[in-house]
Amino acid sequence: MAGQQQDYILRQIELLGRFAARLRRKGKPLDDKDRLELNETLLLALHLQEQNFGMPAAKFLSLTADEQVAALRKGESTADGQARCLVYATILKETAVLYAFRDNEDLALGARQLALYLALSLALEPPTDGRAVHALIDELRADLGEAGLHAPTRELLGQFEQSRPA
Repeated sequence: MAGQQQDYILRQIELLGRFAARLRRKGKPLDDKDRLELNETLLLALHLQEQNFGMPAAKFLSLTADEQVAALRKGESTADGQARCLVYATILKETAVLYAFRDNEDLALGARQLALYLALSLALEPPTDGRAVHALIDELRADLGEAGLHAPTRELLGQFEQSRPA
């Protein structure tokens, strides 16, 4: 991924996070202005995903998780491919918070599950930015808990736990 584009996406992810933090502080219910901003922020999140993938949402959303990872890594060095996957997982984590404020719990859960799957995949494949990935895993696990994880995610979580130093 070109450095400028990645920097842009990372700055925009910070905006997603700040907006989500503001909503957390405010709590529910949201007023009309907040709901409008929430919808605009969700559109920004989708736009960032399109930028990261380099393709329209309709195309990458039709892919399986493993196909999405392959698409993000295609033509990239190992480090750049991992960075794109970490960016995607981070966008999904922030998007999940926004979905939850919109009372779209199923979408929030799906975004968190996919983000955790991606983060666990990265953690099990060195070299990777271990600190950032482990922090993301810890945040997502706190949000999701252990119950209700999809089988592939549970399997990766088990592998991850076995690979961690005691």
